[in-house]
Amino acid sequence: MGGSLARALSRAGYRVIGLDRPPVLRRARRARAIAASAPSLREGVREADVLVLAAPPRVNLALLREAARVAPRGLVITDVGSVKQPIVAEAGRLGLLEFVGGHPLAGTERSGFAASSARLFAGRAWVLTPGSGHPRAARVVARLARDAGATPIRLRPAEHDRAVAFLSHLPQLVSWALLDALRSDPIAARHRRIAGPGFRDMTRLARSPRALWRQILAQNRSEVRRALAAFTRALRPRA
Repeated sequence: MGGSLARALSRAGYRVIGLDRPPVLRRARRARAIAASAPSLREGVREADVLVLAAPPRVNLALLREAARVAPRGLVITDVGSVKQPIVAEAGRLGLLEFVGGHPLAGTERSGFAASSARLFAGRAWVLTPGSGHPRAARVVARLARDAGATPIRLRPAEHDRAVAFLSHLPQLVSWALLDALRSDPIAARHRRIAGPGFRDMTRLARSPRALWRQILAQNRSEVRRALAAFTRALRPRA
């Protein structure tokens, strides 16, 4: 997600500064996804207008706390995580009035910079959850989303988390369950090669990194339980 956003914004004329592991930064520089790199968050935000947190959920929370200590006055901060209540609440606790929660509804089952694409956000919704922060920050992030090719949509953090539990998190769990069910049956597993496009489409998400998804599902645990309960009810025979 971070690599795709760097590509999209660089293409749109932004000067993007990357903060990541050195091998990733070297690939990003070669691809012209970033104009420069920074050795630390403090150095990276020194001349920045916007800080985008595009790490796994727990790392984003740690980076947000660090940003609260080192961010210059007026820096707009946003993220691209798929659960909004925890990070919006933490930004409020830290007094970060220029924070705007964000979630682009884009992505694939692949991960890493090699899987990035400048077109990833084209035509996609990008949810913003501004909370009680400064209106200017919301306008800045909305413009960033549009420049990446997406359509910004505002939702309350709780409303967002309820919706994505059904629209994103439940499909991920179902994809894993379908693949695990196939593997549990020796005959079906032996003849997996005859699967049609329906099965392949529905299990595509099963290739997504489980370590990342464990963090996402843990952050949205109560809403995911709600979605699973509704799904279970829908599977019951109807009279």
